Amino acid sequence: MDEILLKKLTEDIADKGNFQLYPHQREAIEKIDLGKNVLVSVPTASGKSLIAYYGILRALRNGGKAIYIAPLKALVKEKYSEIKVMLSGEYTVGISMGDFDSGADLINRFDVLVCTSEKADSMMHHDPDYFGKISLMVVDEVHNIGDESRGPTLEVLVSVARMINPDLQMIFLSATLKNYEEIGEWLNSEVVLSDFRPVPLKKFIISKKKIYDAEFNEQGRLRNDITDVIENTIENGGQVLIFLNTRKRAETFARDIGYQFKSRYVNNGLVMPTEESSRFGSILKDIVPYSVAFHHAGLPYSYREFIEENFKNGNIRVLTATPTLAAGINLPARTVIIRDLTRFSNGYTTYISNMEIEQMLGRAGRPRYDKYGEAYIYCPTDNSLEKVRNFFTNGSEPIESALCTEKTMGFNTLALISTGLCKNEAEIMDFYRSTLYCKQNGFENMETMAKHSLKILVENDFVNNRGELLQPTELGRLTSSLYIDPRTAIEILEMLEMEGLNESKALYHICRTPDVMALFASQQDKELLMEFFQEIDEEPESEEDLSAAKTALLLKAWIDEKPLYEIEEVFNVGSGDIESKKSTAEWIVFSAARMARHYRREYANFLDILSLRISEGIKNEIIPLISVPGVGRVRARVLYNSGFKSLGELAAANPQDIGNIRGFSYNMAERIISYAKSKVSMNGIDQAP
Repeated sequence: MDEILLKKLTEDIADKGNFQLYPHQREAIEKIDLGKNVLVSVPTASGKSLIAYYGILRALRNGGKAIYIAPLKALVKEKYSEIKVMLSGEYTVGISMGDFDSGADLINRFDVLVCTSEKADSMMHHDPDYFGKISLMVVDEVHNIGDESRGPTLEVLVSVARMINPDLQMIFLSATLKNYEEIGEWLNSEVVLSDFRPVPLKKFIISKKKIYDAEFNEQGRLRNDITDVIENTIENGGQVLIFLNTRKRAETFARDIGYQFKSRYVNNGLVMPTEESSRFGSILKDIVPYSVAFHHAGLPYSYREFIEENFKNGNIRVLTATPTLAAGINLPARTVIIRDLTRFSNGYTTYISNMEIEQMLGRAGRPRYDKYGEAYIYCPTDNSLEKVRNFFTNGSEPIESALCTEKTMGFNTLALISTGLCKNEAEIMDFYRSTLYCKQNGFENMETMAKHSLKILVENDFVNNRGELLQPTELGRLTSSLYIDPRTAIEILEMLEMEGLNESKALYHICRTPDVMALFASQQDKELLMEFFQEIDEEPESEEDLSAAKTALLLKAWIDEKPLYEIEEVFNVGSGDIESKKSTAEWIVFSAARMARHYRREYANFLDILSLRISEGIKNEIIPLISVPGVGRVRARVLYNSGFKSLGELAAANPQDIGNIRGFSYNMAERIISYAKSKVSMNGIDQAP
């Protein structure tokens, strides 16, 4: 064990040099020193990151490179910041979460790359040999292999990495795994298992104004159920994190608690950041000064960042959230309350999984702040009590592969062929035999699905089948490098064959692709949607078409520069949802523009411009102004409406002319004019007289 590396890792948290490793940390590090792959399965907040960081430092000191893969962008940002501080300029650290078409050169530019599994997978689509350039791969939250949406990507990524570089050392981190032996065997990893928590966790049930322990022994009575638990924690200097099953419930619960606290707690002086959208701002600005807030993916990024930071530093004492927060950033609290055990999905109300319950409860207890954590599960019915009884008896469900579906098999089979990893059907089958799905379910079903996906790829000209040799076509290579579903490529090709392709028609067909998660279209949307179909001269054939039309209308409102709060109200979404939809649509329109250069060149420029407009949320006429640093969609429109319609007109302006416009300052005006002059001079643009 390298004591120098350990000293570097622990110097910020050691107590006068008396820092001691937990037993599972020591065991894992000893196995890493032996060059073993390691699967660490321990509770949340038990020091898994230190194990990974030791492995990274060890790899770097031995002249290698490392990649750290996390499931969510928020977690990637958090780990990037921690690793950058840890390496303190000695090594270079990169971060990547988007740019699905970019190559694998990031590995060459940085000693450590922190990224999402989708980003790592997209690099594999460009250059699978990048796995040969690294000596260590860390996979955080590896239990996400069982997740239906991101699990298949992670499973294929791990399988490809092991195939390309058998000497690659891997560290897998997870919360408690039920089937750790099976997962460890598949990963060819030594398992480090522990139920140790540095902050002991006490688990309780709240039912009918009574508190029970995990053995269902009564521990006391409450006057107001959850409110009593919240107030008791706050009065004793703790923080509370409450999970609810919908955004609306999280908002309403936080508002109600905030209004109760107004009469009891002093205003803490916190002020929410200014944001173009005001849908959530009015509630948050009212309750945040009393140390209460809510958090979900619909919030603008600036709001989420503000809330996370102030919860971490203790300024916000009560935070309500949807369950996605439990799987994301590190926001522990002394007390965690699961208010809702159910969710509405696919038309049904169902109980959440035991794994989700475990993850939420695991947020209780702040290391270095609390001597214990308390986790409460609210059970208003007998059925919910039975659900919790099952959780305490059986624990989390085993992790099961979600790889074998038509969508994932087609996407991954094309990647295997286009990258040259598999040159014939036999090699494809050998690859799929190495997956977790095959280990858990046998090969028969996977073989059938793999052959079916290959047949579809050949029939649609993604792959040429010359005897036994499989080769990607130009379309196959392009589709794989763009990191889009083959079915998305088919939809784009059909769109490119249309005559008179316009903005609305393009947006609709982009939103019909499987890569865009379309909005739910309700009965109340029907009239508006039918008007849209009349505009584009098409007929809806399914509910999916209605959803695509609604999503296209949202994007149309965005690029028509409708205010964010108006889009939120009309489409019943949050700023975070708008950001998600426009980000994905921008990527697919960009992909369509790339494909147009090969198959319909006259549409390429139109699609490039549409991609830029989706990125910025602007009409055509202010495109030149949006290039000015510090000028977003709102300021660009103000400048345009004030008579500054080009870089030439900005370059010829006086600072006072711009500085006197509302929302601008004299210093900002000088910067804008200076930039415009540099561009005018560089490009030879005539200045306005």
